[in-house]
Amino acid sequence: MQALQFDRQLTISAAGNRKATQWPAQTLYWSEMVERLRTAVRGTETLAEYLKLPKAQQDDLKDVGGFVAGTLAGNLRKASNVTSRDIITLDLDNIPAGGTADVIRRVEALGCAYATYSTRKHHEGAPRLRVLAPLSRTATADEYEPLARKLASIIGISLADPTTFQAVRLMYWPSCCADSQYVYHFADKPFLDTAGLLATYQDWRDITEWPEVPGANQAHVKLAAKQGNPLEKRGVVGAFCRQYDIYQAIETFLPGIYETTAMDDRLTYLGGSTVGGAIVYENGLFLYSHHATDPCSGKLVNAFDLIRLHKFGDLDDEAKPDTPANKLPSFVQMATFALNDAGVAALINQERYEKAVEDFGSFTNADGQAEPQAPATENDLNWIRKLAISPTTGQPAKTIDNVLIVLENDPGLRNKIAFDEFANRGLVLGPLPWDNRNEKRSWLPSDDSGIYHYMEKAYGIGSEGKINHALTIVAHKHRFNDVKQYLEGLTWDGVPRLDTLLHDYLGALDNVYTRAVSRKSFTAAVARAMDPGVKYDNMPILVGAQGIGKSTFLRLMGKNWFSDSLQTFEGKEASELIQGTWINEVGELNGLSRSETNAVKQFLSRTEDIFREAYGKRALPYPRRCVFFGTTNDSEFLKDRTGNRRFWPVKVGLLPATKSVFNGLEHEVDQLYAEAFVRWQLGEPLYLTGEADEIAKEQQEEHRESNVKEGIIKEFISRRVPMNWDQKDISDRRLYWSGEFEKVEGETMERDRICAAEIWVECFHTDIKYMKKVDTRELNDILSSFPGWESYRGRFGPYGHQRGFKKTM
Repeated sequence: MQALQFDRQLTISAAGNRKATQWPAQTLYWSEMVERLRTAVRGTETLAEYLKLPKAQQDDLKDVGGFVAGTLAGNLRKASNVTSRDIITLDLDNIPAGGTADVIRRVEALGCAYATYSTRKHHEGAPRLRVLAPLSRTATADEYEPLARKLASIIGISLADPTTFQAVRLMYWPSCCADSQYVYHFADKPFLDTAGLLATYQDWRDITEWPEVPGANQAHVKLAAKQGNPLEKRGVVGAFCRQYDIYQAIETFLPGIYETTAMDDRLTYLGGSTVGGAIVYENGLFLYSHHATDPCSGKLVNAFDLIRLHKFGDLDDEAKPDTPANKLPSFVQMATFALNDAGVAALINQERYEKAVEDFGSFTNADGQAEPQAPATENDLNWIRKLAISPTTGQPAKTIDNVLIVLENDPGLRNKIAFDEFANRGLVLGPLPWDNRNEKRSWLPSDDSGIYHYMEKAYGIGSEGKINHALTIVAHKHRFNDVKQYLEGLTWDGVPRLDTLLHDYLGALDNVYTRAVSRKSFTAAVARAMDPGVKYDNMPILVGAQGIGKSTFLRLMGKNWFSDSLQTFEGKEASELIQGTWINEVGELNGLSRSETNAVKQFLSRTEDIFREAYGKRALPYPRRCVFFGTTNDSEFLKDRTGNRRFWPVKVGLLPATKSVFNGLEHEVDQLYAEAFVRWQLGEPLYLTGEADEIAKEQQEEHRESNVKEGIIKEFISRRVPMNWDQKDISDRRLYWSGEFEKVEGETMERDRICAAEIWVECFHTDIKYMKKVDTRELNDILSSFPGWESYRGRFGPYGHQRGFKKTM
């Protein structure tokens, strides 16, 4: 290393790359600095290749580490953290073609120590040089920019980058391309006289005296165009700037930080030494500060960013260099701060509301007429102000609470969404922004799409999950039960009608059974409406000819909640079909197979239906709120020989009706349900007992499908057999039944047991090897239907151990 005549210890702050967050100070002699700059890091790409690369790649290649030629508080490279400078550093990026030698001569003519070196892009067609001039004494941050500008003006300020004068300016260590010529010169001369250079000003603190790069006074125009008009920005930034310009923001939030000067567009940052260095542009839209220690130094800021940098700029010290502006800690904190300003929050929400009106046009009033919406009124703003605003987007936060506020207050939505508790479905009670139908109707999948679009467009809330949760809360808050309200609104006049209902209107016999069925079935309907899921597993069946009004009777009794759509009794479809129904007609039972009849019985026995609705997340229980009535023209419709207790057959049309289903029933329905409601309140049992139950069994048997084999089997098992019957083999038994023996030796007895195999072989004279399971099942079913016989497992003579039946009486 060459010894220099003029040398002193200097301080720089260096780091390995431009994105480093820590720039620790290091001391070195000027001679060491000169030596370090002597050799450039040489890349592998040619200059032509380098110049063709995107700027981002060029920046990465030339970033071989760098330095700020001074000290930084906290090792942070921020304008407000520069505490001193030992070297003036200038970027001369505007040198004319072929002007390298001329610039070096100008620098040499300064008569002070210097070093110059070329940049990565340098070539004779477009020279680019860096000039370093060590100072005789350390300069303060405020002194640095007037020093740098004065030095540049002596060399030729038009050659300089307009931003090179910032005290926080980073200089890269030298690098060049593989085929580039690295230009380097230095001079061992006295250091630049700090005080002497400042003395060339009348007052170096007066920024109006500072030399400027030609055209630099219009640099803010380019920066402003890049940033965009802050008044047109969306969200919290735009709202803040519409509420406060630069002057108002300083007066409101930064009192004592700046002071005015004789020039209206210039302010002085009171935390520094220079004056008039903060320039206000475009009537208060922007401020650019030349004050080295101003948090806004070297930046064109709007009112929002002005306050952000002053109040919260320190929060970004640990932020990664590539952090998006709206993710910086200072931005998040400033947004929260701004949104706590009543004026800003009100403006954001007012503009959001008015934009919603504009986007969705007019709303429809209660009469179904379109009404253009006026700007937000104070009442509107009262609820709009309740919306929480996201500090990062400036739009209403995507929260369930915000959606609830909108659903309960937005004039296009409030009082329009409810839940029909009886039908287990969402309801729309009037016109909506996306559907102007002025009617009560079911909430449809298209309404899901409509509310998602509306919330996103009008309020910037696009979270379907949060919207769905809020819809559920609001709908259930406004839930109602039409049937329950209907029943609770009735008053019985005390005249009994319910017991004789089927007799009066359908001509059924007037007996204890018919009266009980009439009373209990409609009391059960009330019970199911008032206490969903109450146990009631019976179905009255109206049996009679066509045209007497069976279906009309049920339709009138079902009012708005009647259905005859139930065609299946299995799976999710059946459960969905009965939602929202009260009286269900099950028609033409004679068409049901035996397995279908069993499915009906199982269906009737349920007190709740468990299924997952379309688009639902999970299967849920839905307690039964309805009852079922069967209708048929066929007298034999019960397939099962046993287990028909759930069906209550009532023959109608046996007697002339004393009242008309078609002309009179509609006027008595309310009183019939009023009476049934009272019966329910008094605890009417929903099952048959005593004589009514006995008649029910007779009716069930009368309407059961008959089988020709029943009579044959019944006669067969009634025959007496010899006392030693169990010891006889099949051949002997066949001989006995064939009548070969004219007289039986010894005493006879009534059978006390019987099995299907015995019936198959001895009664129907068929070989046992041809007996199938279906035959066994049929014969057992017939035997099980006979009174006085019960299931039994044991030995049945020559047929061995079998499942059969034993006589009980």
